[in-house]
Amino acid sequence: MTVGQLKTLLAVAETGSVVGASRRLIVSPAAVSSALSALEKELGVPLTEREGRGVRLTDAGVTMAEYAETLVGLMDEALVRTREAGRPSTPVLRVGAVATVGEQLLPRWLQGYLNQFPHARIDLEVGNKSRLFEALRRRQVDLVISGRPDSEDRLKVVAVRDHTLALVAEHSSARMWCGPALRPTPVQVGGITWLVREPGSGTRSSAEELMRSIGINPPVLTIGSNLAIKRAVELGLGVSVLSSDSVAGELATGALVSLVLPPLPQRRQWCMVARDGERLPISVASFLAYLGELGEVEFTFPSNSMGDPTAPRSS
Repeated sequence: MTVGQLKTLLAVAETGSVVGASRRLIVSPAAVSSALSALEKELGVPLTEREGRGVRLTDAGVTMAEYAETLVGLMDEALVRTREAGRPSTPVLRVGAVATVGEQLLPRWLQGYLNQFPHARIDLEVGNKSRLFEALRRRQVDLVISGRPDSEDRLKVVAVRDHTLALVAEHSSARMWCGPALRPTPVQVGGITWLVREPGSGTRSSAEELMRSIGINPPVLTIGSNLAIKRAVELGLGVSVLSSDSVAGELATGALVSLVLPPLPQRRQWCMVARDGERLPISVASFLAYLGELGEVEFTFPSNSMGDPTAPRSS
């Protein structure tokens, strides 16, 4: 069993065809078929079966693919960390972030970090919370910045940053919908379209939680981008639950307003999450130390715990 064979299986699973996998891996379809056949021969069970013009994984293939993701992630991590240990001046920061952080905070943070470590390499994945935590568990990233994980099994929050979650609307539309006090009733917001992210997003979960708590079932429009949602809100298409980090400028100018609908506005935290029980990689430790020096984050452990295997250490 080779890493190449495992990557081939994952490519077939993701694309649904041998041809698609060959394009993804930049090899010939024959090479994809050969790698699959060799892996099936070693395991003694079929991993794929035909489905229309494509292929799909068998039950055995699905099982193998789940392990393959972790194995490939572990192998990639081993290569990165070994090289980093030999060349500590060239850290590789593998970080995942939810859209708000990836769009609003990380560009500024990474600019400053790269000024300190000009030879660092950044591998950044922006996605919804559930996908990012799965990538962290599978060792595809080393740090996730998002809302608090629903389950902290095998995960540890190492630092936090405060922000505010608010129900926002365009200024003129908000006054028309709920009056100048900007304190809508559940009946009023129940008749307005709510603009939400895709399932798995933390802000969508917060919005659905609020709807349930006040007993409303409003019209919902799903939009897969925070920036697109913000633009739609600015055009008066509806309301949305967004972080203050997403709309700070618009709230400051008055283009958007925060509606008072308990429990919103509500103080929340962005969490810097790593795998539990492991010493942080040099890159993650130096990145968090940089954010701590700027006062951007607060660490969730006392300063005398720096010897703990999960605490940041100096690079």
